[in-house]
This record gives sequence, structure tokens and C-alpha cells, in this order.
Amino acid sequence: MRALLQPLALALAAALCGCAQSPPGPPICSEAGTCAEGRTCVVGRCRPNGGAPAPIESRRLVLLPDAAAVVSSAGPSGGGDALPETLSLGRTASGSVSLLLHFAVPIAERGEVAAAFLILDPLAGAPQPGGAVPLQVARILDPWRPETVSWGRHPQLDLPEKAGAVGPSLLAPARIDVTHLVRLWAERRPDDHGIAILADASDPFGATFSLGITEGKGPRLEVYVR
Repeated sequence: MRALLQPLALALAAALCGCAQSPPGPPICSEAGTCAEGRTCVVGRCRPNGGAPAPIESRRLVLLPDAAAVVSSAGPSGGGDALPETLSLGRTASGSVSLLLHFAVPIAERGEVAAAFLILDPLAGAPQPGGAVPLQVARILDPWRPETVSWGRHPQLDLPEKAGAVGPSLLAPARIDVTHLVRLWAERRPDDHGIAILADASDPFGATFSLGITEGKGPRLEVYVR
């Protein structure tokens, strides 16, 4: 068991200390005014002024996860029928939180994917975070079942990558750029078992999202293909 948990401990330790690696592609950003001259923060990336996050000629697919679970060191955890109604990222009382998602996506070639984003809908009426809540993403390396995951039975994760931040004013769905992770699915790696969104406790209120149980659409993957 200790050997199985070590990769998870390393991934979470990197996320908690702010040591998450930077993903390939344009620089990660969290808000307007944080990019170099000639670039604008669009969907968490410093993109050229006037540039779109996905090519206009691409085809948009919206996919729901076939497995989802929330794992928290202090707050509600569970998946399947026990999936919590809401997801709190960065909230002090929830501790460290992972949102585990798996999608069945038929991708034959890496070049098919022009862009991919995870979308989270903010919970209407929830308290707003006092500041930006940093997020990380990581590949899930182990098979997992939403009904059995917990803080003590967390699948192994790859080292996390910075994924920008959400808040402090959540008025629109949050979009997290996962393009390079989704492109890897075309390689059909044996250790590709989904994507985890990670957040450490950093704010009294955190950012609260709907998981689609009682309201909202829940997490979904928006893929733009050529």
C-alpha cells in the first residue's frame, strides 16, 4: 500500500508546495494584465491578441464523463451514487481536493485535437472566493472505480501541471485548458485513466461548482477537432 500511495503523495506534495510543472503551450495565466505585451489571457493561457483558443474551422464536441468522483482530505468525498452535489475547490474546510474524471473519447490521431477544455459551472448563489484559487491538472495513471475511491484509496497521479486559477468573481463557467493531455489519448497509453483537477486549501470560501446532481450540467469536456 505504501508503494502505491507514493506517486500520489509526490503529486499532491508538488501541488501543495506550488511546485507543479508548467504544461507545454502558451504560458499559463489567471487574469487580464498578467501576460506579456501583445498577448491576452484567454482560457487560462497567454494567447496572441485577437487569437482564439480554438480554430474557427474546427468541429466542437461536448462530452460528459463516464466516471466521476471527488476525493477530499477533509470534506465530502465519493463517486457514483455517492458523488457530492457540489465541488469546493480551494476551500479551507475541504482541505486538499481532487476531481477525478474519465472520458471515453475516440481519438485516432493527435493532430485531430485542435483544443480541449474541461468546463465547470459555478454554483448559483454560492459565496465567492476572496481571491484567485490556483488549480493543477494531472493524468490519472491507475484504473479506478468511482464507487470505491477515497482519500486513502486514491489512484496514482502523474506529476501535476499548473492550470491557471479561478475566481474571485465566478459569473461564467470555468474553462481549464487540457489540450495536450487529451492529445495523448491518441497514443493509447496503458497508464491513461483520465484527468484529475487538484486544488489546495487556500481560501475561506473557495470556488464552488455544480456536479450536475441537483442543478447545472456538471463537469464536461469540450473538444475541438479538425
